[in-house]
Amino acid sequence: MWIKDLNLVNFRNYFYQSVEFNEDINIFIGDNAQGKTNLLESVYYLANATSFKKIRDRDIIRFKQSTMSLEGTIRKGRSFKEVKIEVSDKDKSISVNGVKYDRNKDLRALFKLVLFTPEDLLIIKEGPSLRRELIDKIIEGVDPSYKKNKRDYDRLLYQRNKLLKYQNSSYFNEELEAFDKTLTRLGYRIYKARNKFVGLIDGFARDFHLALSSGKEVLALTYKADIEATSLGEYEEIFKKSRSDDLKIKSTQRGIQKDDIEITINDRLAKSFASQGQQRSAILNIRLAEVKLIKEATSDEAVILFDDVFSELDEKRSTFLLDNLRGYQTIITATNTKSLEDVDKSKISYIKNGSIRKE
Repeated sequence: MWIKDLNLVNFRNYFYQSVEFNEDINIFIGDNAQGKTNLLESVYYLANATSFKKIRDRDIIRFKQSTMSLEGTIRKGRSFKEVKIEVSDKDKSISVNGVKYDRNKDLRALFKLVLFTPEDLLIIKEGPSLRRELIDKIIEGVDPSYKKNKRDYDRLLYQRNKLLKYQNSSYFNEELEAFDKTLTRLGYRIYKARNKFVGLIDGFARDFHLALSSGKEVLALTYKADIEATSLGEYEEIFKKSRSDDLKIKSTQRGIQKDDIEITINDRLAKSFASQGQQRSAILNIRLAEVKLIKEATSDEAVILFDDVFSELDEKRSTFLLDNLRGYQTIITATNTKSLEDVDKSKISYIKNGSIRKE
């Protein structure tokens, strides 16, 4: 599966731009604030009908304009899909081959994307919420039921915490029991899925990192579950033991919302001891592991989006990355042609002031 072309009208700093993509590698070179990341954002938007920057739809419309549109052709097997998305100040419409789609998730089912941005380094540097979000997004890409389970869990957790905060209901104990029964059932499902997929990503990423470092660095992802259990009954028992604390603190103290994924290099925390370059390599190898997982689990080949990917990577690491992207459509942005001397010039385009050109 790959993206054949894309037309942007009033998207970010693009007034009108038509882009033809190669089936394999596509590299876009430009200075900062010229539109490189905006181009990747437009590809992401075509696949998800939302931005990876978690902003309002109207914020992607070009300044002083009232509407935006994206039109792209996706090839999957022998068939072509014509995707069109239009956004105004008050509305958004999605259609595929002229058929209107009412929900973003229907569009997402068409194809898979794996995205790397420089902000991914925060996954290592910051707290556990970003690492939980990382693994959740990866699982959602290969397990359709996971997103609903996680959404239902978050909703119930919010309601349980609200109940604990006030504790003035006539049926407080009964309501708490009902919440706990459903919350632990969902929590146990999420725990098992995280445990399984962290293990898979760990294995794939470890292999990539070993190859990259010539066997000198062992990258490891370890699931640090707040509740470890071999059965639902055991999970429920551990959860219930914190009820007195829950009542006192008026907040749920145990569960998957307290999980973490520990990332180490040679048994040392990457957050504390790895260099910036090592951290970037670790995250890139986790993204490569995500690509491999999607292929193994769904037989789909993900489209890969890498923003400013060569920054702080030496020539060896850059070459390793490009070698492991073979066989996938990849759209890469960079600020210069360093490490790209061996890349076919037909694969390289240049971006300046929202305009794209070949050399």
